[in-house]
Amino acid sequence: MFTTKITVPAAITAVALLAGCATTVRTPTETVNPPPSAALSTFSSFELKPINTNEVCAKQSGGDVALSAIQTRLDTGLGGLVKGWNAKKTTATSQKLIIEPICVDIKLIGTAKRIFTGALSGSSAVVMKVRYSDAVSGKVIAEPVFYQRASAMGAAYSFGATDRDMLNRISDLIVSYASRNYPQAVGGPTGLE
Repeated sequence: MFTTKITVPAAITAVALLAGCATTVRTPTETVNPPPSAALSTFSSFELKPINTNEVCAKQSGGDVALSAIQTRLDTGLGGLVKGWNAKKTTATSQKLIIEPICVDIKLIGTAKRIFTGALSGSSAVVMKVRYSDAVSGKVIAEPVFYQRASAMGAAYSFGATDRDMLNRISDLIVSYASRNYPQAVGGPTGLE
């Protein structure tokens, strides 16, 4: 009788812990993004749009905060690349490339919640895609997908530092893809390991 009284609450606690560690963010299936159909340098001008959250974004806990932080990082990193590319183009062609980051799915556990509930809050994760399209024809030349995750246990041990670092890593992946595919079309990692 005594064993049953202890075992049932322990089992419920274990299930709650395991359920909390899960995240419902849809994970991509590929580890490598294919190259664009043309090197980005074949375009003469570039326009970076703000993150599109209307199309398919499933914002979960902390999604708006995370997207704001990612937007700031993309404005600096990808925005700097685009500004440099626009400044050095001197060709007479007028091919314009639209670069549009798109939120697919996002969940970020905030620092206060992470400190108070630890791993019980679950993992943080983000899935973004970036649509590269010809401004005139609308033809999509690339639509790479990027993924990053902060595990519940690691984030709990770091008091949320890995949750916040996940936002840096996804931004770095997006900027790296653009930079690598400017001189030639080579693709790049999705961030899924």
